[in-house]
Amino acid sequence: MKASNWIQQQQKWVYFSIVSTLCIALLFVSIPFKAQFQYDYRLGQVWLEDDLIAPTDFALPKSPQKIEEDRQKLIADKDLYYNYSVQIDNWRSAIDSALVPDAEFIEWQRRGVVLIHPSENHKVLLSDGTPISLTNSISPEYLRAQYALPDSIELSPTFTVNASLTDSALTAKLDALTTFRGVITKGTPIVLRGATVTSEKFEMLRALEANFDGIANDLNWQGRAGALLYLILIFLGLALYLNAYDAQIIAHSSSLNLLLFSITGAGIATLWASSISILNVFLVPLVLLPVLVRSFFNDRLALITHVFLLLAVAPFVSGAVHFIVVQFAAGLITLFNIRGIYKRSQLFQSTFKIMGILLLVHLSVHLIRQMEWNTEAAIPLGSSLIGTLVLLFIFPLIYFFERTFGVVSDLTLLELSDTNNPLLKRLSKEAPGTFQHTMQVANLAEHATELVGGNTLLVRTGALYHDVGKIPNAQYFTENQSSSASPHDELSYTESAKIIIGHINDGIELAKKHRLPDIVIDFIRTHHGTSRVEYFYRKYKEDHPDAEKFDSFQYPGPKPFSKETAIVMMSDAVEASTRSLPEKSQEALSTMIDKVIDHQLTTGQLDNAAITLKEINAIREAFKKFMRGVYHVRISYPEEVKTVQNAS
Repeated sequence: MKASNWIQQQQKWVYFSIVSTLCIALLFVSIPFKAQFQYDYRLGQVWLEDDLIAPTDFALPKSPQKIEEDRQKLIADKDLYYNYSVQIDNWRSAIDSALVPDAEFIEWQRRGVVLIHPSENHKVLLSDGTPISLTNSISPEYLRAQYALPDSIELSPTFTVNASLTDSALTAKLDALTTFRGVITKGTPIVLRGATVTSEKFEMLRALEANFDGIANDLNWQGRAGALLYLILIFLGLALYLNAYDAQIIAHSSSLNLLLFSITGAGIATLWASSISILNVFLVPLVLLPVLVRSFFNDRLALITHVFLLLAVAPFVSGAVHFIVVQFAAGLITLFNIRGIYKRSQLFQSTFKIMGILLLVHLSVHLIRQMEWNTEAAIPLGSSLIGTLVLLFIFPLIYFFERTFGVVSDLTLLELSDTNNPLLKRLSKEAPGTFQHTMQVANLAEHATELVGGNTLLVRTGALYHDVGKIPNAQYFTENQSSSASPHDELSYTESAKIIIGHINDGIELAKKHRLPDIVIDFIRTHHGTSRVEYFYRKYKEDHPDAEKFDSFQYPGPKPFSKETAIVMMSDAVEASTRSLPEKSQEALSTMIDKVIDHQLTTGQLDNAAITLKEINAIREAFKKFMRGVYHVRISYPEEVKTVQNAS
């Protein structure tokens, strides 16, 4: 037995190693092996990192206000293009020679007539690009005043603005406007250890961060070896955690596949997003991972898995501190809000609550780092909110994971625990006594699981189906017999035992026919473990004291191998044995419950289950209290108290 257990242990660790190696390889090839900006900084802080030297040339960007100032200056001082025309004949025909001598018209043409004089900041050119000066030009208003000309006389200008050329030249200059105010050359000290991050250094750090990703060559073999070792350590830590707290996941390949490949898929998506410039790493909906893990396993594993994922990708993404803070908060708040949600209305409400909290987290980080309020700063926030919306599609995603990995979520367990389920409906009609028994076992097991911890929904569902194998031969089980005559009276003890034991295999066949998941079928397999059909065994031994036919009266097993299956075994035995008691006093119930559980312990039925003796004793006492409530047992009072009560 010890040798077989050792082999089984080695097999599961070999499988874990194979799957982990594949996951590590997928993550490793997805890592963007480029330099990443890993510093967290804020204005006024003391720089505690090593001296930061510019690894390459990079530009210092202008502030949005400065860029707008430069644009307005270009618009105000734009180049003016003019069309030139001779207007002497037009002036002669419009003005009487008595008012203006003919020689003046020639002078006007020479100096030039313009409607508005350009300022000194404007560059003035003809349509063909020839620079000109309009310093000595005159305006129509000046001529009217100088020669006392009436306003009705039209004085056509010799220089008129060519709007098309002027606007085209301005557009070209605006497009060519640089957004940088200088260049920091490679090797320039940015900030030294112990120095204060001043406004100037703060701007240089921001510029370096904006230009940092991808500027360095691929990491050398040492960097790649470090990345590989780091991923191996992450999965080793996960293995140690699972072995200590969730060993059943390692024992079930489907559960292990779901967990490891979910982590790997989320990690790959994050690494890809960080390596593609048009994407933002916050766009990846990492909040899905804890929700999925919570749906199939438990809250603690969901949170730990989320932490392992963040640790796995943090060294390979920019702004790791900002990333970890936001994603950890998102995962934590998601777990608090998506617990037990099975309605779309609740899902919508919780999703928008999560989005609101994410907004506050991003805002706090933004204020701490004293970032500018611009479009670039809003990209991480917008990406996080968009990624969170994926939670609205969690139900079809859970269904997809169930079908892909062959595991069961709480949603499916909730559906299966509905007593209108066809198989449970059939049990209630064809074996009503057994159905009532399973309902009581479900209540008893759920109560015990709440006390010592475990998956209460799984326990309840398993308890409801544990005896469905009694349907084909319902009349052979005491709880379904309505008369004193028993069909076992016509059978031998071994035949009766065979029918009783057969409800295990009959239940498994029915469960598979109705496509119940394996994790529920496990309760059918294990709820009697390897115990005996004690009643018929003892009867057989009375008639055949020297015979050895133990195997004919023994259930095939296996023994319970999880806390949940162990609780259902105890609940089933306790409910059945206490129901058969002729007198259901407090003492009788307590004695019977102790006898049942002690027998299971001494026969080793609970040896393979992840349940402690302390938990078993706590369950024992909970059973006693629960069954006293079921049978309305009153506490025995002393005689003198009874006398007073009767007198009153």
